[in-house]
Amino acid sequence: MVAEAQQVAESAGVLGSLGIDGKLFIAQLVNVSVVVFVMWRWVYRPLLKVLDERTKKIEKGLKDAEDAAASRQAAGEEKQKIVLEARQKAKGIGEEAIAAAAAERDAAIRKAKEDVAKLVALGKEQLADEKARMIEEVRAEIGELVALAVEKIAAEKLDPKKDEALIKKALAAGRK
Repeated sequence: MVAEAQQVAESAGVLGSLGIDGKLFIAQLVNVSVVVFVMWRWVYRPLLKVLDERTKKIEKGLKDAEDAAASRQAAGEEKQKIVLEARQKAKGIGEEAIAAAAAERDAAIRKAKEDVAKLVALGKEQLADEKARMIEEVRAEIGELVALAVEKIAAEKLDPKKDEALIKKALAAGRK
């Protein structure tokens, strides 16, 4: 048996000594080549194509997300800028309104003072006219009273020219 094994090993050559059958090895090599070709042609290439497309979609999605983030940031900055401008405009309008209200208040106060001054001047003028009128009335009444008193005292009536001169003299003395 050992001799047979040696003879088989010598007839098969180097591969035979390793326990490899040459025909079977070639058949297996052809089978593996066919399987590799089939796998490469109908599995590996379509799989690579699908993976490539998916990679492109993911990259596009990432790029779109970055663009959206940049747009959102730019919109946020624009919003802050608009809000700041609106606040500044509101502040300016408020200050203008306060200044306008103060000017209007000052004008109203000035007009009220002018009106009061006119009323006071008119009142003083009316009082002065009334005082002058009353003084004239009082002088006339005093003149009549003096005439009556003189008439009663003198017991005889003086002539009208003397009455008038006497009244004027009494009035002149009353003015001093």
